[in-house]
Amino acid sequence: MTQHALARMCGAIYLIVVGTGIFSLAYVPGQIMVAGDQLATLANIRENEALYRMGVAGLLLNQLAFFVLPLALFALLAQVDRGLAKVMVLSALAGIPLALVSAAERMVLLDLANAALPQETLVELATASRSSAGRAMLFATAFWGLWLLPFGYLVYRSGFLPRLLGIVLMLGCGGYLVNLFGLILMADYAQTAVAATLRWPATIGEIGICLWLLLLGARAGFRAT
Repeated sequence: MTQHALARMCGAIYLIVVGTGIFSLAYVPGQIMVAGDQLATLANIRENEALYRMGVAGLLLNQLAFFVLPLALFALLAQVDRGLAKVMVLSALAGIPLALVSAAERMVLLDLANAALPQETLVELATASRSSAGRAMLFATAFWGLWLLPFGYLVYRSGFLPRLLGIVLMLGCGGYLVNLFGLILMADYAQTAVAATLRWPATIGEIGICLWLLLLGARAGFRAT
């Protein structure tokens, strides 16, 4: 496989990661989850069970694709710095178990939605399940951020991908980590303008590199001088 074809393949895998991530982590929760109201959330799950199940399946597909993505990127970028490419792969894969724990907790929430239990018990169990799912996903973001640092640097150094995207990806690492510690240390951090702003570098960088790889592949002429 040529370098250009390999880059396009990486872009196709990345598109699966991006698409399933938007669907399972943003769209489905936005349709079903009600902040602070477990009974309303459980009712939404019952009424939209097919969508909810698709969301869980989408998250599983997301993580399966995310398992393959850094391996494909390793084949593309190892020529730049093999050691750093290994760090990129390990950093990306480390977050997958936490995301799968979150997916499992979402299935527990589905069981609770269909369980014949007293209302008070349902509220307590649903609160615990949602909290567990949220915390697992929160800590997974540590690795979603960390892998962007070596990945961005490899893109920057590659010579066949835009240096600007490499810089934005590295900034995305910092955004993820600052937001993670902000959420841990400050109860109302999620509502701050800083939290919203720091999400953008990773979003722009990952969608940008995904589309570049998919549509343009690997092209010479971007090496630092």
